[in-house]
Amino acid sequence: MVKWMMELIKKILNYFFKFEFIRFGFVGFLNTLIDYVLMNILMFMFHVNQGSGFVFIKIFSISIAVIFSYYMNLFFTFKLKKGDVNQLIKFVLLSAITIIVNVLIASYLVDNIDLSINKYLWANIASFAGAIIAIAMRYFGSRIIFKKD
Repeated sequence: MVKWMMELIKKILNYFFKFEFIRFGFVGFLNTLIDYVLMNILMFMFHVNQGSGFVFIKIFSISIAVIFSYYMNLFFTFKLKKGDVNQLIKFVLLSAITIIVNVLIASYLVDNIDLSINKYLWANIASFAGAIIAIAMRYFGSRIIFKKD
């Protein structure tokens, strides 16, 4: 019974993960998880949830997620055998642009809009808003960078 269930789960996962966008979404989910967990750990460790301290924390947490993202997108999402320096440079530039967009949106929201809710919750919501725009930009840019020749 257990073997049959494992085979069924494997078939279902293989079916869904054959679609590039779903693999990209899965990697994006893991990236977001890494970003948010690290961001929240640092916010609580340093008691920072806005201002320049928040900007530095957000840049650091996104940067760690981007490193993970490069390798996952290269090998898992776009199924390439190896990367090259040109791809890496383009990916870093794309990531830098999307990080800037993400941080600007998130920091603008936390610093300029007061919803009278918990500041840590608001920082997470603002961060999510920035991530939505950055994810769309990163997907279309990654499709160009990782295209198979």
